[in-house]
Amino acid sequence: MKNSTKVEQLPLAEGVRVVASNEDGLVALDKPVLVRSHPNTDDQSKPSILNAAYDHKDEVFIWQDAAGMECRAWLINRLDSPTSGILLLGLNPEVTTVIKQQFAAHKVEKVYYAIVRHRLKSMTGTWRDRLTKASKKPGRTKSAVEAVSAIARFKWLKSPKTGFAVSLIQLMPTTGRTHQLRIQCQKHGHAIVGDQTYGDFSFNREVHKETRIKRMFLHSGRTRVNYSLAGKARSFEAKSPLPEAYTTVMEYKPGLSRGVNVKREEFKSKTRLDQRRFRR
Repeated sequence: MKNSTKVEQLPLAEGVRVVASNEDGLVALDKPVLVRSHPNTDDQSKPSILNAAYDHKDEVFIWQDAAGMECRAWLINRLDSPTSGILLLGLNPEVTTVIKQQFAAHKVEKVYYAIVRHRLKSMTGTWRDRLTKASKKPGRTKSAVEAVSAIARFKWLKSPKTGFAVSLIQLMPTTGRTHQLRIQCQKHGHAIVGDQTYGDFSFNREVHKETRIKRMFLHSGRTRVNYSLAGKARSFEAKSPLPEAYTTVMEYKPGLSRGVNVKREEFKSKTRLDQRRFRR
């Protein structure tokens, strides 16, 4: 199977990087926080993973290469703008369809890392919840509200002995509902730190005040999928390391970490002042 678009032709947005790809045209990108998976129809000003036009109906990015040839890349799955990490693109319709089918059948292994409030009561377990979802059926003018199943496994990794009352956990969703992990963490008393919709807002302000970091601590760290295409069995895996901000929050020491940050800023200010004096 020949791909019309090559990985090196992808017009990556600032901070977005390719972490894995294969001969079938399956590509894994590492998305920074606050970069959208695709442009919104009502606001095209905020950055998305590719600097290209986006067809919302066919879920495909479209652009022209240096030679004026049309290039396409299909979006296979999405991450919320505040979530960082791995998401997948297809460089042709065939691989896109196959991988989307694997997602629909819950056969894609996804591992997220989150910093959440408090320490979990159980080291491991499974959350099974019913979440509300608005759906509009044909012939109806108003959306109906229905309950959908949301399933995710969790694993406690560590909690700091001092500092913030938080935990670093793994989340492995079986289903893929909108905002699923964010809602489930909140429902089970462990809101994700920095979540501006479902989080603990006063605690979010405290973390920002002490660390100067303002982000939601949910990161797509690993995606793995087995599939068959053109008579060949494939295994594809992509990983993204935890952002440095995770270490800053998990290793925060009251009175010490903040003081170090202040001293660093004072040193930078003094250095800039000395440089200006020298130039004079």
